[in-house]
Amino acid sequence: MRAYAEGLVLALISIFAIWGAWQVPAASPGDTWAGIVPFSAALALLALSGVMVLIATRQTAGDTSDDQDSNATLQIIGLFIIAMLYQQSFRWFGYLLPTAIVTPIVLYIFGVRSRIGLVLSIVLCPLVFHLIFFVLLGVYPPYGEVFDLLSWIQG
Repeated sequence: MRAYAEGLVLALISIFAIWGAWQVPAASPGDTWAGIVPFSAALALLALSGVMVLIATRQTAGDTSDDQDSNATLQIIGLFIIAMLYQQSFRWFGYLLPTAIVTPIVLYIFGVRSRIGLVLSIVLCPLVFHLIFFVLLGVYPPYGEVFDLLSWIQG
């Protein structure tokens, strides 16, 4: 049941990712479409989710770990909801604030229980991701419509 739920959630995420990649504007003549990498990754995720669901349907029914499976299924669905809220919150609050809020929650779900580690993740993860994507790779950071911590920090 857990593998089946994981495959279905991954399929939903990949469908949202495919839809998001289609929202990238077309390239001007002679340029490469900016959505080619996200679209390809989303298609790969969709194929992977299909394989996961196929393998889950072929597993034997002798596994009796229903309590663990239902708990894992709830965690997977919770992570999916967090991911969708996180992605949608970029529009309102930019990148830094949602990342600072979501990072310790997700780390806690994955088993990190160190309070110091969780507090450090609030600052370090947005900082490291910002440096990698927006400074080193030159990706345009999403700014928030309601409040943007990055524009507030930059003055």
